[in-house]
Amino acid sequence: MSETYALTREAEAAQSLLANLRDIIGDDEQAATDAIEGETNLIEAITAVVHRINEISAHKDGIKDYVGRVKSRLERLERQEELMRTALLSAMATAGLKKLELPTATITMKATAPSAVITDEANIPASFWKPQDPKLDKKAILDALKAKRDVPGAVLSNGGETLQIRNS
Repeated sequence: MSETYALTREAEAAQSLLANLRDIIGDDEQAATDAIEGETNLIEAITAVVHRINEISAHKDGIKDYVGRVKSRLERLERQEELMRTALLSAMATAGLKKLELPTATITMKATAPSAVITDEANIPASFWKPQDPKLDKKAILDALKAKRDVPGAVLSNGGETLQIRNS
């Protein structure tokens, strides 16, 4: 039986017991506690629930710690992948290779579209900020820059290249 169900059942039994004893014990808290302890399992149910809450708290702490370590590992792996892709891109560009077919993958150098590079967020006009929590509308900035409009605090990058890896 779950701790919550047992606690509810025992609390109802204690309430019934106290209702029957109210004329005898009045507002005497110690007498009420003694009666509950002697006639019900409420104290044990409460103890079990407190024990379970402590277990849950320990599990939560352990999971939070584990998630933090896993997130750190994910960030390291993402950075490692980024560095390896950059190295591959550089090596292929140096060798003059635009496409390379390997037994496990085909690697293709592809041009990327220009993106908005924010050089000074404070100078971006209000029309490029989204109305919720202050957040730049980077798509609107990119569209304006592509349309050759001046956007103080932003410039259009030269684009670049990326690698597409299709696994066989």
